[in-house]
Order: sequence, then structure tokens, then C-alpha cells
Amino acid sequence: MPGGRGRLVHCDGPTGSDAGSIDVAFPILHGPNGEDGTVQGALELADVSFVGSSVTGSAVAMDKEVSKRLMRDAGLPVVPFLTTTASSRIEYAAAVAALGTPDLFVKPANLGSSVGVSRARSEEEFAASCALAFRYDRKILVEQALNGAREIECSVLEESTGDIRASGLGEIVRASEHGFYSYQAKYIDADGAALHIPADLPLLQARRLQELAVEVFNVLCCEGMARVDFFVQGDEVFVNEANTLPGFTSSSMYPKLWEASGLSQTDLMDKLIAHAFARHERRRALSFG
Repeated sequence: MPGGRGRLVHCDGPTGSDAGSIDVAFPILHGPNGEDGTVQGALELADVSFVGSSVTGSAVAMDKEVSKRLMRDAGLPVVPFLTTTASSRIEYAAAVAALGTPDLFVKPANLGSSVGVSRARSEEEFAASCALAFRYDRKILVEQALNGAREIECSVLEESTGDIRASGLGEIVRASEHGFYSYQAKYIDADGAALHIPADLPLLQARRLQELAVEVFNVLCCEGMARVDFFVQGDEVFVNEANTLPGFTSSSMYPKLWEASGLSQTDLMDKLIAHAFARHERRRALSFG
């Protein structure tokens, strides 16, 4: 529990114990209660510096419907989508009519790593896809499938000064046996996908994607870091989503893109921690009445 003044109290038993003073926290929790603003809110209440987006940016980016609506309203290109809930389910025919294609993706609104995501090309597949997605969330997204689209990613970093910069671009090329970049392709199949860094794109298109990545970062109130994912189909570009807690493994795109852009993982970590401290001091200087 938040203990205030940079302290957390570990509640185990009737009295609990003080976890001690914390210099800075680096959240590495994916999914609900980890990257949706919940942990970030607890850290703010405890007056602990932490890396990454705060409550607003974390919550907004985690909710695919909210983030897509904000991006769309800001004039950013997003894949056409619908939202449905368990109490107001949309029929396949209505989704096809609204999105203009019988080829659809169905996904939970508040989850990551492609968990619960599936593709539907018929009424039967759509019903099964919705049932799967509703196992993980009370709200799901139905999106138009983009056949042949390339998956391009860009890392965004906010400096302690508030300056925001975009890395070079990378491309995820999935193995042909995977219908899309699924959880299986990401984490189970060692040959499920290959990372191509830098992505082979025309210079002007690459620059536009970098500009869009920074725009997405700002529109969604991200802070510190985010990985912004795109679909590229010929000359058309669509923002897929922003991930406010991207992976930091040896095969993760976020640090690899920065390394390819001339920033080592050690220097990257230093910058993220410096941003966390600077933001914390700015927040402390505010008056809350």
C-alpha cells in the first residue's frame, strides 16, 4: 500500500511491514493492473518516482477503444473499428456492413500481447472470436483486416527536459504459417517472426511515421517511453496502437531500435530514470490545494 513520502507498506498479516524508501520504480508488469494506470496510481500516492507514463497515459493507451477514438478525433489515421459489449453484441452482418469487409479482427479492448485476438471471415468464426475475446474483457473491438499490410514499429523517448524524440523504424515480418502476429508467433514459436532493423521504407514515408509516432505519444498523454505500432499498406499508413510498457528483453523492438539509432541500452535506462526523477520533482512543485 502507498505509505507516502517515497515509501510503500507491504501488507502481510495484521500489521504489515515497511518496504523502505524507494529511489525509483521501473514497472515491468504487463496487462491489466500493470500497465493500465493502477500500479502507476499507487506509486503516485506513495510519492515514488517511476519510469514511464503516469495514470492518464497508461489508462488511455491500454484501452484500445479510448485510444483509437482520441487518435481519430485528432485526425490521426486508424483502422476502421467498432466496439461491442456483452450486453449489446453486434451481429456479424452488421459488422461487415459497417466496416466494409467480411474479413475482421476481434480483440479484447484492454489486453496486450495479442492475447484473445483472432480473425473471423464468417458468421461462425465471428461468434467464436467474440466468445474468445469476451473471456478476457467486457468490451471488445472489431476491426477491419488489412490484407498484406506491413507491421512497422517506432520507439519514442521523452527526455528529462520534456523533449520527445523518435527512433529509427523496425519491421516485424511474421512467418507465413501464422495468419497474423499472434501470441504464438510472438512468444511460443522461435521462428514465428523476424525483426528487420531498419525497416526498408522510402525516406519520406519513414519520416512521416516518426512524426506520427510523436503525435500519437502526445495525443495519448504518454510520458517517458512508448512503442508506437503502425500498419503500412502501400502509401497508406494506419496507427495500430501505443504500448507504454514495451518489452526490454534481448529480442524486444523498443531497446533494439534505440540501439540501432545510436543509444545503448545502458544510456537508454539512464535517460528513462532521469525522466522519472525530473517528472517527480515537477509534480512535487505543483499545488493541489
